[in-house]
Amino acid sequence: MGIFDFLKGNKGNINWDELRLTKEVYPANSISIVMTQSESGKPATGWVDLGYKEYEYKKYCPFNLQFNIWIDDSTPEDLDMGTIEDYFSEILKKQCVVHPVARVATDFGMIMDLYIDNPEFAQTTLAELSESDKKLVEFGCGFNHDPKWKEYNRITKLTE
Repeated sequence: MGIFDFLKGNKGNINWDELRLTKEVYPANSISIVMTQSESGKPATGWVDLGYKEYEYKKYCPFNLQFNIWIDDSTPEDLDMGTIEDYFSEILKKQCVVHPVARVATDFGMIMDLYIDNPEFAQTTLAELSESDKKLVEFGCGFNHDPKWKEYNRITKLTE
C-alpha cells in the first residue's frame, strides 16, 4: 500500500514505514492552556495538545517519554520552554516520530511529555546526551510503554 492509498482512506493496512515519513503522521495542533498548582502550591501553567485526542495512529507511537528539566540560576535567561522543547524534539526526530503532547512549569523547571515510535534510538541518544557536557539543560527522562496513551488521557483531564 502506498501513501496515496492511505490518503484516499484505505487505512486498514497502514505501512508505518511510509507514513512516518510524511506530514500526515502529525494531527493539526489544538493547544489548550492549563492552570494547575506546583508541588509547593504555587500557580503553574502549561499546555496540552488536544489535537491528539482522536489521533488514530497512537499504537504506532506507544512510548511515552516524560522529561524533567531543571532550570536554575545557571540556565541562560533567554532560554525558554519552547526552545527546550524544540531542542529535544529535533534530536529525537533524527530517528523517531515525535509527538510533543504537553508541558507544564514546575517548582524546579518544567515537565514535558512526548510520544515516540523508536525507543531504542531515544534511549541510547538521551543516555549519551545526559552524560554530555554540551547538553542544553540538565534533565531526566522516564520511558513508559503506553500504547493506549493513558498518560496523555490523564493529562487531558486537566483541561476539563
